[in-house]
Amino acid sequence: MKKFFEKHDLVKLVLIALVITIVLTWIVPSGVYQTGTIDGQLARTGIVDFFLSGMMSVSFFLQQLVFVILVGAFYGVMIRAEGYKKLVEKLSKNLKGREIPFLLITSLLVAGFTSITTNIFVVVLFIPFLIHVLKKMGLDNMTAFVSTFGSMLIGVLGATYGTEGLISFVNYLTYYSTTNVKVELAVRGGILLLAFILFNFFNITHARKVLSSKNEKKDSENDLFVVEEPKKKTSKAWPMVLGFLVLLIFAILGYVNWAGNFNITIFSEFHAWLMEFEVAEHQIFSYILGTNAAAFGEWQLYHMVIIMGIVLLITAIIYHINFDNLIEGIYDGVKKMMKPVGIMLLIYMIFVFMYWSPVVPTIVSWIAGENFNPFTSTLAASISSLFHIDFGYTGYAVGNLLATYEGASFNIAYVIYVTINGLVSMFTPTSIVLMLGLSYCDIPYKKWFAYIWKFLLGMLVCLLVIFALLTYI
Repeated sequence: MKKFFEKHDLVKLVLIALVITIVLTWIVPSGVYQTGTIDGQLARTGIVDFFLSGMMSVSFFLQQLVFVILVGAFYGVMIRAEGYKKLVEKLSKNLKGREIPFLLITSLLVAGFTSITTNIFVVVLFIPFLIHVLKKMGLDNMTAFVSTFGSMLIGVLGATYGTEGLISFVNYLTYYSTTNVKVELAVRGGILLLAFILFNFFNITHARKVLSSKNEKKDSENDLFVVEEPKKKTSKAWPMVLGFLVLLIFAILGYVNWAGNFNITIFSEFHAWLMEFEVAEHQIFSYILGTNAAAFGEWQLYHMVIIMGIVLLITAIIYHINFDNLIEGIYDGVKKMMKPVGIMLLIYMIFVFMYWSPVVPTIVSWIAGENFNPFTSTLAASISSLFHIDFGYTGYAVGNLLATYEGASFNIAYVIYVTINGLVSMFTPTSIVLMLGLSYCDIPYKKWFAYIWKFLLGMLVCLLVIFALLTYI
């Protein structure tokens, strides 16, 4: 078994999860939860279904898959720009000796933005850059992963206003019960803070060991995008700084639900005015921007792709990257992201199986039933998170069951499902962010679990105490 997992362990773990999922469709009845019963029969996954699921997963999650590929293309070109090399070098040198504050700030920003953004994949756009700086400062792959992808998972665990999964979860729940994204917001905010502190206790402890180690061997050979030393000392980094600031500003403006969460309507009102503005009875801006243009706060991933493309082209012009090098950089970046994207595709196939054969509502009904209990609900939420992949689908699949809980019990169940989804995502091979990050940073799953199990255990105990206090006090 040890030799089996020595190479391509992430792929093998996901394949095992696929097999388990298929087996479940053969032994557990599927269907929709009705009051007190599960209305369904066995919906077995067959050979044709297995191969069709790959195409269906692309259909369901094309935006996410393409976006990650294009992030690879983006950095495939960026690492060829002298200004990018200079920026990474200057930041790493200026931050030397301040590694711990920098990784804490990085973790805080990543976790915080993930917690409120309407689409967590936009955060992935900035992660390679942060990893490049962390690695240049002498930190290892694990610290770089924990401070970036790991912090994204903390943001998912402590989701407050954001993540597309939480938004979809709430939208589906509204079919069965009156609710909104702000349910027990203070409690979930406190859980976010608690998780951040505990998580970074382990992060800092590990980082200090790395920094104090006399082993000078770097693991840059494990980087997907190795940033070389700048060849031209006269190259300027400030245009690159402006480029990333533009990306960050548009990410914040485009992927925070200003109107729904904070009652800030200026962006939607301006967008409506702009699209209706007429010149000689022609809505000129509507023609130029197109019918798929959206107000800030309502952006999809393809909107950010446009900004990425503009920044990329300006970078190529400023730093004299000719057309051939531009194409080579894009090709090289796309090629390097094929394994992470392939793993994502396999995981999304599990979602397709659950969509075709919804066995989780049956399992949740067996475990939790209609009488609310924080501990059985925690177990039921864990099962949902293991197999649903898309947290929003949990709201669709078991929302009718959650709606049978009344008053405070419903609110507590809401908190349980949101936070347990994040906690499970930190270790399950069916977690998109986790497996994408481990693949990108070339970290074996065994090494990650050996690092994170103490946090998982401690956080689980804390959450169970919180759930019990909310329920019985």
